[in-house]
Amino acid sequence: MSTPMDKAGADNLSRRSFLKASGLAASGLGMMAALGGCAPQTKQEGSAATEGEMPSTGEGRVTTELPIPAAAAPEKTVYDCDVLVIGGGFAGLNAAMAAKDAGATVVMVDKGQPGYSGLTPWPSSHRWFDPEMGDDADAFKKAISMGGEYLVNQGWYQMWIDHSKEAYQRLADWGLMDRFDRCADTEYWDDLDIQGYYDANASVDRHARWMPLIQDAGIEVAPYTMVVDVARDGDAVCGAVGFHVPSGTVVTFNAKAVVMAMGGGCYKPTGYPVGGNTFDGEYIAYNLGLPIANKEFDDFHVTTSYASGNSFVNNQWDWLENIWLCGGDITADTAESYATSKEKAMVVARVSNTVNGLAVNDGTNIEDQAAADIGRRGGSLSGREDDIRIGKMLSPKPKADCYGAAVGMQSHFSAGVFCGLDDLEGATGIPGLWVAGDGINGCAVTGSAYPVGVGFTSNFTSIQGNVAGTAAAAYAASATTSGQVPADVVESITAEIEAPLAQEKGFSPDWARDELLGIMSPFWVLVDKSEPALNAALTQVLQMRDKVVPKLQATNPHQQRLCLEVKHKVLSAEMKLRASLERQESRGAHYRSDFPYRDDDNFLCYITITKGDDGSMVIDRVPLKSEWVGDTGADYATRYAVRFPGEAKAKSLPEEEKSGGWN
Repeated sequence: MSTPMDKAGADNLSRRSFLKASGLAASGLGMMAALGGCAPQTKQEGSAATEGEMPSTGEGRVTTELPIPAAAAPEKTVYDCDVLVIGGGFAGLNAAMAAKDAGATVVMVDKGQPGYSGLTPWPSSHRWFDPEMGDDADAFKKAISMGGEYLVNQGWYQMWIDHSKEAYQRLADWGLMDRFDRCADTEYWDDLDIQGYYDANASVDRHARWMPLIQDAGIEVAPYTMVVDVARDGDAVCGAVGFHVPSGTVVTFNAKAVVMAMGGGCYKPTGYPVGGNTFDGEYIAYNLGLPIANKEFDDFHVTTSYASGNSFVNNQWDWLENIWLCGGDITADTAESYATSKEKAMVVARVSNTVNGLAVNDGTNIEDQAAADIGRRGGSLSGREDDIRIGKMLSPKPKADCYGAAVGMQSHFSAGVFCGLDDLEGATGIPGLWVAGDGINGCAVTGSAYPVGVGFTSNFTSIQGNVAGTAAAAYAASATTSGQVPADVVESITAEIEAPLAQEKGFSPDWARDELLGIMSPFWVLVDKSEPALNAALTQVLQMRDKVVPKLQATNPHQQRLCLEVKHKVLSAEMKLRASLERQESRGAHYRSDFPYRDDDNFLCYITITKGDDGSMVIDRVPLKSEWVGDTGADYATRYAVRFPGEAKAKSLPEEEKSGGWN
C-alpha cells in the first residue's frame, strides 16, 4: 500500500479537486451501479415484453401504453437440503460455509444477489481482537461496557474476543479482505476517473467474489427470491416458502434446519442505500411467537445536511474503497476515555445537534482520517510494524453533520430475535431455527449504542453466522423431522403472496411506504423522543396497520414484494414506538426529553415484544445478569460521564464543560 496522504497534503487539497473526488461533480455517482442494489444481472430469456404482451402476473391490470416487462420463471422452484440459509451477507455466507464444511447440503436464498444486497456492500472497516499484538481483554470489556451503557451481553462479547481473529482470517482466506490503495493515493483521484480506479481494483473487489466462493463450495443459490415465511411441521421447522421477484413464481425450500440471516431494515433510506433491508426476518419471527428485543435503540448513520440524500458524499462509496482493518485501539490507559469520547461524538453530540439545530454547512469542512491520529481512526496502538490494523483511512471527504439517513435502522446488534441471556449460537427455541447477524439476532453485544467498535459489525456477524451454521448442520444430521413443507402450508403462503394482485380497490404500496416514512422520520419521533410525540406517531401507524395494510394492491411482482415489505415495516414501526414508550429513561442511542437521564433501578434490562395469544403486543423486561451491569452503587456522575440534554438539571449535576467531539 502506498503511503497515506500526510497532513500538509490534506490541508493543501484544492476545493475544486475535492469536489471532483468526492463525487459532487456531475458524473460522481456513476459507479453506483457497481454497488449494493445494482448487482450484475443476466438477462433472462423472455424478459423483454413487446407491445401488446401481458406480464406473467397482474393480467388485465396494465395497458399496452404502459407495458410491464415479463420475466421468465426460474429453472428450479423446489429445493431440498439439510440447511437453508436465508440471506447472503456476512452472516449468511459464514453460516452456509460452516454448514457445508460440517457435511450438510446447503441452499442459500437471497432477495438480491449475495455480495451485493442488504448491508453487505457498505462496511468500510473490519475489526478484530488480537492477543498476539498485545490487546488487553479487560480494557476492551471495560470500554464496551461503559460505551454500551451497561446493557452489553458480555457472553457474546467474550465470543468476539475469543473468535474474532479467526473470523478475520477466514474472510481473508476467502479473498474478501484483500488490500488496495485508497483513491486519494492513486492517479485516478485528480481526474475523477472512478471507472479507471474500479477497473484497476476489480480483481480484489470483494462484492464480486461472493457468488463464485459460494458456488465453488457446492452451495446452491436462489437469488432475487424473497422468503415470505418459514414453515413448520408440528413444532419443528421444515423449510420456507417465497417467490422469485422478477417473475412472481412461488418457490419452496424443503429443509431440516433454517438459519435466518436476513438483516434488519429501514423505512426508506434518505441517503443510506439499504432499501432492500425491510424487517422481513423480524416479521416472520414475531409471527412465529418469538420475542423481539430492544427496538427502541436507533442507528445514527449520518449524511451531510447540504446533501442529506447522498451518503456517497461522506463515505466515498462511489470509489469502492478498501474495507479498512481496525482494532487494537483500546488499552488499559485509554479504555475509559475511548468509551466516553466515542459516546460524546457518536451519540450525545448528535442528539444535541438535533435538539439545538445545525450550524450552516456548505461542504468546506473536510476530513481526511489518514491525517488523524491512528487511534482516532480505529487503528492499533500496539506500535508494532507488523500490525496491519492501520484504521479507517477513507480519502478526504466532507464531514457529516446530520443523521437519520436510514430511518428505522436499529443500533447495531441491539434489535432482533431475543434468544436468551445464555445463548451463544442463535438458537431461537423453535427446533431447527437459528438467527445470525446484525438486525435479526438481538443479542445486544454492543448494548444500548454502537460507540465502541469501528468495524465491529462485519466481523461479529461472521462469528454468529459460523456458529449458527455449525449448530444447524449438527441438528439436521440427527433430525427426525421430514424436512418437507406440507402442501397446505405452501398453499397458504402462496395466497399471502398473491393477495395484493386480487385487491380490486386499495392503496399503492409506494404511497404507503412514503406515508410511513413521513410518520417515522421527524426528529421528535426518531431522536428527541417524548410521550406525546411517540403516541401521536403510534396513532398514525395503527391507522396504517388497520386501514391501509389490508388493502395494499399490486399489479406486478415487484409491487407484490413492496406490499409485503410495507406490511413488515408497519409492524416494525409499531414495535419501535411501543418499546420507546416503555423505556422511560435515556440511555445510549435512545433519548427521551421527558426522561433525560439513566434510570438504573428500572431499566437495566432488555425490553422484548412478543405476539400474544389474542394478537396484541406483549411487552416484557428482561433483567440483565448482575455481573454485566457494573457497579450500580457508584456515583452517578462517575458511572455516566456523558450528559444528555437536560440531564444535568434533572439530576442536579454540573453541566459538562465540553459536549460532543473527541478528547
